[in-house]
Amino acid sequence: MAQTGTSSPRFYDLDALRATTMFLGIVLHSSVFLIPEPHPIWPIHDSTVDGDPTYKVVIEILHGFRMPVFFTLSGFFSALLWQRRSLRAMTIQRLQRVGLPFVIGCLTIVPLSVWLLAVASDFQEPYNFPLWALPIMWVYSIAHLWFLWHLLILAGCFILAVRMGLRFQHPVAWWLVVPLSMVCSLLMVEPIYGADVSTVLAADPAVLAFYACFFLFGVFFYQREFTIRRWWTVALLPAAIAFYAGLSLLEQYLATYEGSVPDNFMFKNPLTLASALIETICIWLMCFGLMGLFRWIASRKSFYVRYFSDASYWMYLMHVPLVIAGQMLVVDWPIHYHLKFFLVCGGVTLILVVTYQLGVRYTVIGKMLNGPRTRRTVAVN
Repeated sequence: MAQTGTSSPRFYDLDALRATTMFLGIVLHSSVFLIPEPHPIWPIHDSTVDGDPTYKVVIEILHGFRMPVFFTLSGFFSALLWQRRSLRAMTIQRLQRVGLPFVIGCLTIVPLSVWLLAVASDFQEPYNFPLWALPIMWVYSIAHLWFLWHLLILAGCFILAVRMGLRFQHPVAWWLVVPLSMVCSLLMVEPIYGADVSTVLAADPAVLAFYACFFLFGVFFYQREFTIRRWWTVALLPAAIAFYAGLSLLEQYLATYEGSVPDNFMFKNPLTLASALIETICIWLMCFGLMGLFRWIASRKSFYVRYFSDASYWMYLMHVPLVIAGQMLVVDWPIHYHLKFFLVCGGVTLILVVTYQLGVRYTVIGKMLNGPRTRRTVAVN
């Protein structure tokens, strides 16, 4: 599949998959106010859900596989940039398209998101802070921009490794990342499906190492020139079975505690140990299965795939404050909570697509995020 050199084709299937992982962030955050129990740091909650676990399961599924798939593709495209252009060009590209949006987002998007959550909570704990502290909220939490920070760290480590002479082509060593990711999962402490949440600048070592396994796998995947096969899609079936098994074990563990859950490593309890290992297997199966699926459905050259790939970055960066505002607006409406979800998710998506087209794509912001884009012209006979 991966061919080095400037004549290598564009991977429309992987572009589409990467864009989908970003778009699913909107789905995930649009679901948070509809879980049965109020989220400890998300003060918006619809009490009419009344124990319906639908959106809790949605969040568990998305949190489990979305970011590992993203980091796998990030490693793949990092290796691609290195081989097609140069290490220097890759470094500049990552600083411009990841580092700069991260810094700007920390100073704008993060304070806006935190302020909206504070308003929703009526400035109650944990949002009882003075307004002058808003500009430095990123010191305490970088919110949904954590993935940019992790990507910058991993890209920096990758650049350093290349400068040290590594070429990531060993025929066996790259498979070691699979058991290593299992070890990392056992060092997690949060009883949630997938990796722990790490939204501070001092990234959790176990979480960073966990995502590094997928990033490194993506690098090797490109360097070893492996071919994605459509039949890999069948991996989604055992992934679904593994998801059910892992989640069931995790629920059994949580059911044994009426109060707070002990802050233990996953390997300290038989239920969480088995759950963490099964979850990791599920995640790897999802990575392969989704790559096979998108090779099947999105491998042909397409303007719409390229457009969606470009727009999805802007959509992910900006969606959280819009989602919070949308949830605050609809939470008390006398309509079914499923309709509330679709109004928030669909409304935010529509707003972001329109703003991307009208105010981002052909501007300096779009150039920073995706490189320069030219308007399509229609030939007139």
